[in-house]
Amino acid sequence: MQKVILIVALLAFAGVASATSFEALSTMWSAWKNHHNKGYTAGEEAARFAIFADNYHKIERLNAQDSGVKYAINKFADLTAHEFKVQYASNGFAETDKKLIAENTKRTIVGGLPDEVDWRNKGAVTPVKDQGQCGSCWTFSTTGVIEGFYFLNNGKLLSFSEQQIVDCDTDTNEGCNGGWPYLAVQYAAQNGLELESDYPYTAEDGDCNYDKSKTTQVAGGYSFVTANSTDELKAALVNSPVSVLIEADQDSFQFYSSGVLKTGCGANLDHAVLAVGYQKVGLLEAFIVKNSWGTSWGDDGYIYIWSDGKVNQGQGVCGILAQPLIASN
Repeated sequence: MQKVILIVALLAFAGVASATSFEALSTMWSAWKNHHNKGYTAGEEAARFAIFADNYHKIERLNAQDSGVKYAINKFADLTAHEFKVQYASNGFAETDKKLIAENTKRTIVGGLPDEVDWRNKGAVTPVKDQGQCGSCWTFSTTGVIEGFYFLNNGKLLSFSEQQIVDCDTDTNEGCNGGWPYLAVQYAAQNGLELESDYPYTAEDGDCNYDKSKTTQVAGGYSFVTANSTDELKAALVNSPVSVLIEADQDSFQFYSSGVLKTGCGANLDHAVLAVGYQKVGLLEAFIVKNSWGTSWGDDGYIYIWSDGKVNQGQGVCGILAQPLIASN
């Protein structure tokens, strides 16, 4: 309800804001701060308001492109593009060893694919979570793919602990400073995972305090899905949710609200998310992607990414086809 009230307040001043009156922007700024419980020091207030106003105009320009995707003021509206990148995208995923990928790639036989798949409707996807200002997206992508895998093998949806992975999977991963889903799935296969209710998320690095007696054996390992193929990713999604890496440090992600994202991001992979299906949205087929920025971002926490495989040298929109990953027995 609060989200609706904020949107109405913003829309009420949309006409005036075309002329960008100070009064209109000030009113929107006050409504936004109230909605998001934001407070600033006297010295910071003016700077954050200026960033908010700049982002508002940026969103206006994006929406004027009429590309079938909508952008909107959201909880990231007081952040510069650089701040957003630092706080909500990882440091980037260095290229994974090609031999490792080749040895662990499972090709899915692509036959007659269904018109759509949505694992949310089948009970295999937990509610959208929020990583906060911690670069732990890789752990949410990991728990998402494991939650789906566990559901498919046991008929029960459990919410597993990202914090255990942040705190304990530290040999090669770096907690809030980033990590790899394939290594995290491997950690979970070797150690098991506690439930989120037993090892709750704190959005910061902590000491490893997991209780082995409370863990669930979740998977045997991982497999990569054949890269740079829309059909292969769709075929994998017929069988389970899939962990994917994307580029998300762009305006198209910071202010995405609804519709199918077709442009505005390359394939410089810096964010891990979860593909939970694909479907037609209007005239375009899109992958359904669960993010970890809370439900106030995007389309109730989701984004729809065009499934065209010719973009970004075959890596797909935002690089979604570059390195898909599934959990395995």
